[in-house]
Amino acid sequence: MKTTNRSQTSITKFEEFFATSYKDDVFEILETYPDNRSLTVDYHALELFDPDLADLLIEKPEEVIEASQIAIKNIDPIAKDADLNIRFQNVTNIIPLKILLSKYIGSFVSADGIVRKTDEIRPRIETAVFECRGCMRLHEVEQTSDRTILEPSLCSECGGRSFRLLQEESHYIDTQTARMQEPLENLSGGTEPKQMLMILEDDLVDELNPGDKVRVTGTLKTFREERTGKFKNYIYVNHIEPLEQEFEELHLSEEDEEKIIELSKDPHIYEKIIKSTAPSIKGYRDVKEAIAMQLFGGAAKQLEDETRLRGDIHILIVGDPGIGKSQILKYVSKLAPRSIYTSGKGTTGAGLTAAAVRDELGGWSLEAGALVLGDQGNVCVDELDKMRSEDRSALHEALEQQTVSIAKAGIMATLNSRCSVLAAANPKFGRFDRFKVLAEQIELPPPILSRFDLIFVVEDKPSRKGDSELAQHILQIHKSNSIEYEIEPELLRKYIAYARKNVNPILTDEATDVLKSFYVDTRNSSSNTEENAPVPITARQLEALIRLAEACAKMKLKDVVEKEDAKKAVRLQMACLKDVGVDPETGEPDISLVEGNTPKSQRDKMGVIVEEVKLIEEEYAGRAPINVIIENMESKHNVSEETTKKLVDSLRQRGVLYEPSSGYYERVDKD
Repeated sequence: MKTTNRSQTSITKFEEFFATSYKDDVFEILETYPDNRSLTVDYHALELFDPDLADLLIEKPEEVIEASQIAIKNIDPIAKDADLNIRFQNVTNIIPLKILLSKYIGSFVSADGIVRKTDEIRPRIETAVFECRGCMRLHEVEQTSDRTILEPSLCSECGGRSFRLLQEESHYIDTQTARMQEPLENLSGGTEPKQMLMILEDDLVDELNPGDKVRVTGTLKTFREERTGKFKNYIYVNHIEPLEQEFEELHLSEEDEEKIIELSKDPHIYEKIIKSTAPSIKGYRDVKEAIAMQLFGGAAKQLEDETRLRGDIHILIVGDPGIGKSQILKYVSKLAPRSIYTSGKGTTGAGLTAAAVRDELGGWSLEAGALVLGDQGNVCVDELDKMRSEDRSALHEALEQQTVSIAKAGIMATLNSRCSVLAAANPKFGRFDRFKVLAEQIELPPPILSRFDLIFVVEDKPSRKGDSELAQHILQIHKSNSIEYEIEPELLRKYIAYARKNVNPILTDEATDVLKSFYVDTRNSSSNTEENAPVPITARQLEALIRLAEACAKMKLKDVVEKEDAKKAVRLQMACLKDVGVDPETGEPDISLVEGNTPKSQRDKMGVIVEEVKLIEEEYAGRAPINVIIENMESKHNVSEETTKKLVDSLRQRGVLYEPSSGYYERVDKD
């Protein structure tokens, strides 16, 4: 009787609450019912109206929500007798997933997380209609579970106990299961993210996609698994609030913002940020400067024709073993407000993008991978060269279009992967060789190499002064067990989050002139005036320059990109081009090298070899012996035996020449 009185009191209170605070909203929803079936109520408004009722909602959510639905029917101004869903937003009882344990069962809670996977939508019987096998009387029974169907205990007409379920006459509701995991930035090192099952019903189905950041409000419940007999918790979802704003999870107080603004006024802020990037590693200033720019990122743009220009900067570090590549990646993954670290050897294409997995009922659903979960953050991929080629291909679309398109197990979907990628790779032969082109030394295809804004080659060269400083640095760290920071990591994290959220710099005319001059002058700087001379840079590098200049301005929290920012971007781009974009034979810059393609000098030699094969075929009855090709190339064109063999092999792989018998070659397309 006590419960009935409490329920009646709750109904009366809700009638008054809706009639005063939500009168217009109720009328609007009822006018559009059944197209709109949910009324969203602000928890703060309920708390202001009646604190006891708000507290009771947290403690006894099912009872209170049912009371609110009855109250709506009681005050129905247009007599629609509508079954409305009452959804509560801004509930203050926010519990992190890792501590959402058994003591909260039965409570109304909110939890933040990333949607890991969503299952297919299925119908659930809400009201089952049974027919008595004896007298054919119909009985309606409310169903509370989708796992077992409750039958009438006794026929009220004839007392019979045998019933038949009339499936077509029963009332159904759409239901969907989904799974979310706690936000990545909330994880401490080495811990596995806690996951939680969610049940979505009615108009909440199909509202979530893998990779979405959401705040879910609902009742924590438990059920017993038939197979194992163990209990499992889940959230019966009442309300979903998307958390799409970048880095919103990193809370910034007014005091934090004051510190950030004050720090941005420091004339040496740019250098301080660079020195605070991976401070445990000595040297590599250009790499650290580029990574600092990557953490801040450029400004993403949405054009009128719906084309999206990415603001995220992608960086590849190629270097000798033992120089600290993995350590840099680990540091960035901890510093970035949202970041994922993965190693190429243990990563599959599905692990990077999304996997199609079977759900508990045998259907197929998508489970988000690293690039999707890292949306609007950083993804660090170590040992990129160790990944299988079919798995690396998953990166193509994610790097440029920043989406992941899936067509698996009958599921067609496009997921967002708006993240910066920082990758590391080792040279194929152990150490980097300056006299060989980049493409020969890395097991990476040209389409992937060309999508990186900056490619750094880091070599381990002996130097008495450099080695002495490095040894002193390492020994000092081990001795004191601490690192000196220019800016504390926690403050730097907040500084980056603030910049990415609030600063979107615009190019000034002076900065535009610097970038334009560099692009035009570099493209036309070659001493080779031939029509098919090597191309030093392309429009892709110009877009990368714009992103770098914008990131440079963001580091100082400026609203405009000035001349000095553009010059810093140009200097960094030139440093990379000199490292990997200069043909070792000619000394000329050639973008083909950066993109992993054959340089112009080698393409020319290939053309000469084909011509030589053509002449030799006339002399040797349609075939060209390899020893004659080598002799002619050396005597006529001063090309070494090793280079000729390599180029002939490359032409054979490309299908220009073929080898009908050992030591002899023929052209595939004869005149």
